[in-house]
Amino acid sequence: MELLKVERVEKYYGSRSSLTKALDGISFSVEQGEFVAVMGASGSGKTTLLNCVSTIDRVTSGQIILDGRDITALRGRELGRFRREQLGFIFQDFNLLDTLTAYENIALALSIRGAKAKEIDQAVRRAAAQLGIEDVLDKYPYQMSGGQKQRTAAARAVVTGPRLILADEPTGALDSKSAKQLLECLQGLNRDRGATIMMVTHDSFSASYASRALFIKDGRLFHELRRGQGDRRTFFGQIIDVVTLLGGDLSDAL
Repeated sequence: MELLKVERVEKYYGSRSSLTKALDGISFSVEQGEFVAVMGASGSGKTTLLNCVSTIDRVTSGQIILDGRDITALRGRELGRFRREQLGFIFQDFNLLDTLTAYENIALALSIRGAKAKEIDQAVRRAAAQLGIEDVLDKYPYQMSGGQKQRTAAARAVVTGPRLILADEPTGALDSKSAKQLLECLQGLNRDRGATIMMVTHDSFSASYASRALFIKDGRLFHELRRGQGDRRTFFGQIIDVVTLLGGDLSDAL
């Protein structure tokens, strides 16, 4: 079942005298329960695309439809409600509140929605267990490693049961071991919980954990790959082949 549809989206920045086209009529769809990686070199438009899907940026033209609803038409309180209830965010720099424990950071979104204390506790502990951070729930961000912070951020993103999880270079600030742990957790959320994930990354290793990879060049869809029944190493090799066609300027460390 189709969950997300991006249809002929264009995005311009600047003034009439100096316009930059960041997205050039890009179209694709994401099925419910898919784990999709969006790849591209710096300046390719991949982050602009994520910002448009997340409603941080407004499209210049085209439509973005989530679960049958045109999100480009949302405004004001309706837009705020949509972000709270339908989207989960994982940022490269964690975006945790330093004055709150891991438990409180994860619980915050549920508290804002007015959930009952028992429901919050159950949801937080379930998300923490799925991401392997039960032992840091009472710790503050400064007491955690980078990997623990990012898995806490991931738990915060999934705890409300959003329709779509958006991840912006989630392994960018992590060492290789922490990055692998996070990617395995995301893959597990997709497999075991049916979470739909759209992850922007420049890293071929990260993209190989997805079920499909979209490659963007100059604001357009350049190519796409589906993992199918193959293993991750084979998919990684296929991704590297496309990266080579793109110019080889993306990370390709296995």
